[in-house]
Amino acid sequence: MKENPTANSFWTPGASEWEWWQKRPSDPVAAPGERPSAGTPAVFAIPAHQSSSVPVWVSSTDPEVIEQVLEVELERLGVPVPEAPGTHLAWKIVGSADARRLVRAVIVPRGLDESGAREKADWAAFLPAPLMLPPRPRAIVLWQELGRWVVGFSREGQWVHFQSLGRRKPDAALLNDIRCLYLELDGRKMADHVEALVLWKSAGNDPVPDDFEDKVDKVLGLDFRVVEKPAPDSKLAEGFQFEPGEIAEAREKRERSRKAVRTAVLVAAVYGILISVGIFDLFRRQGENAELRQQVAQLEPEASVIRDAKARWDDLETALSIDRYPVELFYQVARLFPEEGLRMTQFEITNSGQIVVRGEASSVPVAIRFKADLEGNPDLRDYEWEIPPPENNGDVAEFVAFGTYRFALPVDDSIGGEGPSTASAFNNP
Repeated sequence: MKENPTANSFWTPGASEWEWWQKRPSDPVAAPGERPSAGTPAVFAIPAHQSSSVPVWVSSTDPEVIEQVLEVELERLGVPVPEAPGTHLAWKIVGSADARRLVRAVIVPRGLDESGAREKADWAAFLPAPLMLPPRPRAIVLWQELGRWVVGFSREGQWVHFQSLGRRKPDAALLNDIRCLYLELDGRKMADHVEALVLWKSAGNDPVPDDFEDKVDKVLGLDFRVVEKPAPDSKLAEGFQFEPGEIAEAREKRERSRKAVRTAVLVAAVYGILISVGIFDLFRRQGENAELRQQVAQLEPEASVIRDAKARWDDLETALSIDRYPVELFYQVARLFPEEGLRMTQFEITNSGQIVVRGEASSVPVAIRFKADLEGNPDLRDYEWEIPPPENNGDVAEFVAFGTYRFALPVDDSIGGEGPSTASAFNNP
């Protein structure tokens, strides 16, 4: 809600029904008119019977102190301030006396008048209808809103208090209520000294009895005047800003919806960007893969030569590796045999590269000790040994050891080649 909005259309309570008033460019004063076109800012005038006016003297100009005093006074008078979202309470300093300030507080309801709220427009502000009417100096003003009588009191050219008197006849009882209100305000030095009761006349007003002027003189002791009700003007409510609860809730709901839409659009945009980047990266990688495949195809002849050379080298590795020469392997195994108690009966290297050692020991512990020596020999660490438990055969313990090369490539036994290399050595037990 904008403070002091510039709006030339007013949806305001008339004497008997709601009315549209408009300011035209050629006339600065508003007049009854038709509903404004869509998009035209308008002011919703809250009826007096839905608003509460509370004048209070405060011995301070500090806004925090004024608000604290208002809170206490409103609680004392039993005037509730809606706790719903929105702005329901506003105040303004309208007079002073020495160090005191006269504060006029106005409270609006949480919801709008049902009959008035049926009209939909682009509301720029929500203001109490009496605040948009000009006060009459040195006079009490009486008018009708939607069939209810409203009375207003002023001080130094500003409204100090207004109050709805309800649906009733314009009689002496009504004038007595007005007299009581004025005496209270006058006793508290809040209202100007008055000389007349002014009745604002407009279309739809209830008829006033012929003797009403006499009753005014008898009850109030004031002159009685009848004048045309002035046109509403939002500039007269300068300094006041309201937002009923249901309007604030609807606005917050729209803001949440807009926020959700913006978030959804942002998420969709992010996903769109990610998908676009992903598609771009996919095409880029496909292009790179195509280039790599082309390079691989160009290098294939050279790679084929290298693969063939590597295959021949793998075939020759056993023969070219000194550590895997059969004689070297035989030497490494044979030097583990002591001069006595253990002898080798067979040494064999199969086509798959496996070493087979058979022998005889003078006893089972001697054979087991040889097993430990064979597995712990650092020169044969490239071989994994499988040595079954030795078997007694008469006076000797026969044993066998199988050594498998840890890094051997699979060998197709169906391919022909040389037979196993075999060497034998014997030691006297």
